[in-house]
Amino acid sequence: MQQAQLSRRVPGALAVLAALIVALLVIRPAFAAVPAVSTVSPSSGPVAGGTAITITGTGLTGASAVKIDGVSATSVVPVNDTTVTAVTPAHIAGTGNVIVTNVDGDSLVSTGGAFTFREIPSVTSISPATGPTSGGTVVTVNGANFVTGADNTTVSFGGNASTSVAVASTTQLTALAPAGAAGVADVRVTTTGGTSANVAADNFTYASAAPVITTLSPAGGTTAGGTVVTITGTGFAGATSATFGGVTGSSFIVDSDTQIRVSSPARVAGIVDVVVTGPGGSSVTGTATKYTYTTAAMPVVSALSPSSAPIIGGTVVSITGTGFTGATAVSFGGTAGTVVTVVSDTSILATAPAHAAGIVDVLVTTPAGTSVAATGSKFTYGTLPVVTAISPATGGSGTVITITGTGFAGATSVQFGTVSATPSSVSDTQVVVTAPTGVSGAVDIRVVTPAGTSAIVTAGRFTFPGTTSSYTLSVRWSLIVWQGRNGISATAALKGIETPDNPATNDVSTRVTAMYSWNAGGQKWDGFFPGSESIPGANDFTTLTKGVAYWTAINGSSAATWTIEQG
Repeated sequence: MQQAQLSRRVPGALAVLAALIVALLVIRPAFAAVPAVSTVSPSSGPVAGGTAITITGTGLTGASAVKIDGVSATSVVPVNDTTVTAVTPAHIAGTGNVIVTNVDGDSLVSTGGAFTFREIPSVTSISPATGPTSGGTVVTVNGANFVTGADNTTVSFGGNASTSVAVASTTQLTALAPAGAAGVADVRVTTTGGTSANVAADNFTYASAAPVITTLSPAGGTTAGGTVVTITGTGFAGATSATFGGVTGSSFIVDSDTQIRVSSPARVAGIVDVVVTGPGGSSVTGTATKYTYTTAAMPVVSALSPSSAPIIGGTVVSITGTGFTGATAVSFGGTAGTVVTVVSDTSILATAPAHAAGIVDVLVTTPAGTSVAATGSKFTYGTLPVVTAISPATGGSGTVITITGTGFAGATSVQFGTVSATPSSVSDTQVVVTAPTGVSGAVDIRVVTPAGTSAIVTAGRFTFPGTTSSYTLSVRWSLIVWQGRNGISATAALKGIETPDNPATNDVSTRVTAMYSWNAGGQKWDGFFPGSESIPGANDFTTLTKGVAYWTAINGSSAATWTIEQG
């Protein structure tokens, strides 16, 4: 009877166990194996993180974490058994493996399961930096963190994408400039690491049209060449050359979109056309482009009278020299003089224009060319500088001193006695300078400008710490020969409060009761009593004279030491 019951129970238990196994297989089919990663998209992004990536593979259901090179990603979302999304963390530049974790473990390293963190690219230079508005210029871009290989690197010119980009290395690429509007456009490089910042070095100029010449100054020179010609017009940005009758000029300088300076080449006598070539093409010839070569001698300036004038201009200057016949202009430091009168081949009268303070060259222009700067052509604008105050008035080497006054524009140095120092800041009314080494005692500060050097004034006196003298004053009378500053107040000297300050002095006013000196002229003794200095008639002298002997008495029962800084 019991055997029959047992036989019936065993099959029933086996049935329950089998049902449980089947249920587990149905509930957890995805957990039958650890996850595996096959691809990561995108496979690169900036080191700052924040890139949304999609990870594909198998066994990804229930993914609880994603790590890139050991650093946890954020916003991990298992989409299904073959897809997980996540957001990359911040990380240093480089490539790391993407690992997905679920309850069955971590995915293994796989070829497709990697992510590269990239630095933001930067641009340090471009060449050429100009081109026509129609585009088509091949530009070499230098910089850092460019991306080679399969990753896409794009280049834009003022926001317009280049249609052809070739990355040679992480520091250089070439890009075809697209069409663009006239003006300056910044060249930006973009990789999965980000987009380069706009800097002055990445500016590309689109030239709208061929250059146009409106004037030449001077419009002629000698057959020897070498005349510096200023070309005025438009469309000069990015210009590459200027030719004189087909011969290229030298020392070619583009000052702006409207001005060029160039030295004329040697040519035979005659009239030629000047042509400027730029990204937009070459200028056309016309009346304004004519340049005359002549065998006449270049003008030479040998003397000026007067050789200086106020900055407001208006002074009539007599210019002496040679080759002035036919002179068309006189310039003072590049600014045209007015009321130019050619008196003879050796003399010109011209009115100086207003100009900033400083020394300039007076140049004469004739059909043969423009005179060159020389000793005799120097002209000074401005009046002599004047020092009205200095602050502080005492200090050692390295003290920063502010000098106040007038006429300081263009100051080149400051003299501390015989020692010069270079100012750190200059305006017309103020100079800042650091006190030099190798100076002691009281010196006169003088400001040096192109117009001259300021005069010695009391307000410009500066005192460096110097050597000291010490006097031992006994209880009775002591004879001292004063070696301190000349004319210093006796009260101030005794109290150690001399002006300007002497840090070496000490206060003996509480010990000294009287001082006497022999007045040879009056054949009498003059006295000074510290306790009665404010009483009229009590003292026959109030200041101390360097080199004069003084009898000094002190109170108390012991000697006193009086240390002063020598003047």
